Amino acid sequence: MEAVKEALQEGRPVAYFPYGEGALLLVERQRGLEAFPLGQGRRLPSLASEFPALDWFERALWERGWQLVGHSGLKPLRRHDLAYAFREFPHLHEVPVGPVHAGIIEPGHFRFSVLGERILNLEIRLGYQHRGLLGIMPGKGPEAALLLAERAGSEPVAHALAFAEAWEGALGVEVPPRARYLRRAALELERAFGHLGRLAGLFTDIGYAYGATQVGRVRALLQGEMDRLTGHRYGRNFIRVGGVWREGGPDLEALSRYQRELAWLLPRLLKHPQVLDRMRYVGVVRRVEALALGFVGPTARASGVVRDLRQDDALYPAFVPVVRQGGDVLSRAQVYAEEALQALELAQRFLRQRPEGPLAVEVEAGDGEGMARVEAGRGEVFWFVRLEGGRVVQAEGVDPSFKNWRALELAVRGEGLPDFPLCNKSFDLSYAGNDL
Repeated sequence: MEAVKEALQEGRPVAYFPYGEGALLLVERQRGLEAFPLGQGRRLPSLASEFPALDWFERALWERGWQLVGHSGLKPLRRHDLAYAFREFPHLHEVPVGPVHAGIIEPGHFRFSVLGERILNLEIRLGYQHRGLLGIMPGKGPEAALLLAERAGSEPVAHALAFAEAWEGALGVEVPPRARYLRRAALELERAFGHLGRLAGLFTDIGYAYGATQVGRVRALLQGEMDRLTGHRYGRNFIRVGGVWREGGPDLEALSRYQRELAWLLPRLLKHPQVLDRMRYVGVVRRVEALALGFVGPTARASGVVRDLRQDDALYPAFVPVVRQGGDVLSRAQVYAEEALQALELAQRFLRQRPEGPLAVEVEAGDGEGMARVEAGRGEVFWFVRLEGGRVVQAEGVDPSFKNWRALELAVRGEGLPDFPLCNKSFDLSYAGNDL
């Protein structure tokens, strides 16, 4: 146990999931990913009080029948058939919002404890999108399992890529170089139009219609290029275990033109007085909080955490992450803008430099275990698979939103209640990705 605590003090948890009659804790440290088997007989020692980044992982394990010895405040995370008690503040006014919201957003319940309009505490209850996706994975072959993995969250390319790489790692499959480049090109296009969608949403929330319209227009054009590459505007049914299914022909000149347009447009939009007035100093998440709670992706990098999985990928030589120190809504918007431009540059590079060769190799049925991580637009996507006879025995996934939802609870503390939608949009969290 001391080795586990030392690892958590030096690094951050990547995943924590059932493994046999115990559980497997994966921790990222400077020297790489380390695995720690913990517990036996479905009894696990709780570490959440000392390492709060593990709290939601432990709640998820408890829901699945594991006992967390020493955890003082276990509550259901996804299951609504179990009793749930919100934290009470006797002298504050409670404002419940959701789970059904106006518009087309997914369901989630937000319980605000306010003094006047000042938010002193937010408690988030999710699980309304729980589909039991992990529970229906066993028995599936590679194609059926990938269809499910693509629908885990709202970043299908990243989830499909991580799941396929986990499967390939389990069976020792070497993917052709051309397919590896095409996969990364699709991943970067997904990141680019995803970030532009986040910026368009932020501009809409502050009533900056011009910014939302201009960014949304380029986003739609980029989805058209994704369609030309993959056959789908969101990149679905493109990645397969062993490579990719097809190779389309995106317009490289158009991608270069969109990049130049955004390079001129985005800095000007983010310096507009309306943007600065509404986004600067609002919804701050400090670096110490981001590290303690294990936040990932732009959420962490906007708070000064210099970590991006592309730093470890050989296809991204000398990669430099986009980092900001402010931790506020504006910092997150700046990260989205710069990463969108960076992603377009990378997508073009992958498409221009793709080597000749096949698009895929055939994968034989076999037994094994594998895991993989991919830096999606929202942050780290993780998948683990255990295979027997070429079919899933166990699959475990972690969407970046699972790690980042508590950033919203921190960001709104001390802010006015009307600032909640803006803070929420600045993280662009996936309800379904959390509710696997």
